[in-house]
Amino acid sequence: MNLNKHTEFVRLTHNEPLTLACSALADFLWEDFVRDGKPAVTYLIDHYNIKKLSRFGKELFERLYKADDINWIITEQAYEDYFRAKQNGEDIKFPEGYKPENGIWYAIMSDISLAAAWPHLLARSVGNQFNAGNNAINILNQLSEVIEELIEKDLLDVQLVFNAGDKLEELRKRFQAAQAKDDKAAMDKARTEGKEINQAIQNAIEELKNQIGSQTSRIVDKTNKDCDEINSSISTLFGNEEGKGAHGTDLQTKKDLAEKLQRNPKLKALAKKLGVLRKVWQERKRAKITKSTYEAINGAVFSNDITKAFPAELALAGSNEGKLLFALKYSQKTLLTKDYNANRKDIGKGPIIMYVDTSGSMGGEPEVWSKAISFVISEEALKENREVQIYLFDTRIEQGVILKGSRKTNKELLDFVGTWHLGGGTSFNSVISHAVELAKIQDRSDILLITDGYSDVRDSNMRALRSLKQRTGVMWSTICIGTQVPDIVHEFSDEAYAVDISAHAETIETIQKCIR
Repeated sequence: MNLNKHTEFVRLTHNEPLTLACSALADFLWEDFVRDGKPAVTYLIDHYNIKKLSRFGKELFERLYKADDINWIITEQAYEDYFRAKQNGEDIKFPEGYKPENGIWYAIMSDISLAAAWPHLLARSVGNQFNAGNNAINILNQLSEVIEELIEKDLLDVQLVFNAGDKLEELRKRFQAAQAKDDKAAMDKARTEGKEINQAIQNAIEELKNQIGSQTSRIVDKTNKDCDEINSSISTLFGNEEGKGAHGTDLQTKKDLAEKLQRNPKLKALAKKLGVLRKVWQERKRAKITKSTYEAINGAVFSNDITKAFPAELALAGSNEGKLLFALKYSQKTLLTKDYNANRKDIGKGPIIMYVDTSGSMGGEPEVWSKAISFVISEEALKENREVQIYLFDTRIEQGVILKGSRKTNKELLDFVGTWHLGGGTSFNSVISHAVELAKIQDRSDILLITDGYSDVRDSNMRALRSLKQRTGVMWSTICIGTQVPDIVHEFSDEAYAVDISAHAETIETIQKCIR
């Protein structure tokens, strides 16, 4: 069967209730979500009306946002009682307010309520415009796919189930007109035709209920998982710490990012990798802070910092005789403690400048890793108000982004990595020439080169780089992914390391050595 699929923005014009009356708050929030986010739904343009699908999305939003604290046109229990009675062959009147042409929407709503994951989805959506809107659209698109499959298998009479409303409305008007004229024959004819259509709709819904029910449970479960994944990715990509002057991610930014995540599988992979590397970075950072070996001690100083106190001083507190002396020395800040200050690398820090190899061989895991490590380093720099410059290179510098130390978030970096593509060879000459001539290197900058390749370097570039280092105090580190460090890299690098990017802890520890 040749089905004409069409992707179209969700409509706002159809406000005739299907299963429930939407509140004024939901009206406002849904329309705000649709206007700003412009969510789209793919549907079969020749078979059913996008307007009803859009209205159903709005009613889903009402349920999700208000955690089912809603006003049904008829209660779910009343619908279930009616449906079961009809299945049993009982001649029962419609519940008050029920329209048979909306029976399929009641059936779907009923199945959604019975899905095991529905309470969990409500908990994630209640009071949250972004989650409620995104989850409603997700359900709509999956429902549309189910409807398409049923049509392809000739298991669904769309004109009857979805589009019988116009015919039934016409019959209602004919009945009312005949009633006004006291035309009993015309009234009976309209009533009979209406009953036949109503029964046909009911029969069709009964046949579909088992198939739609099982699919609906799967749809709700997948939407629940997708919601967690999108929110986790957004949280990861916009991970801000308190006290840094950063604002929470606004609704529009979340919508934009959610759309990017759905369109771009590489961005999802980045979010997962970033979560892993960020965790390992903090673990290694804490380990470095708490590690206090005598080899790292520069000297001794009087203070009351117990974490840096020499063992002999701490031993005082272990005896009754020494406790008073320890307390006195602590109060007067005269405990003999280890002095690390002269060895600290964070004195007078300049920008962090990263050159990332984007040659063709960096595809796959190296690409995801280099993007993720760029994020982690930028986050750490943001905490210290450090500028970060990131430049991509193959045989030349392709593009770059400069993140000022005064920035509030790393959103600009997210936009940058979204257009980060691979191709070409590798040229270290292009990197060194750029650093020497164009990067406007400040004093005590940290330069980090990430590559998996090899390249010759001109003697003139070597001399120019040595001059730059002497003049500015720049520290140049090179990370070689999945390969031994070439001899030429040792010649122009202050520090050079070969890393296995699957070994997260070792790799992060290496990166941390490269940044003051």
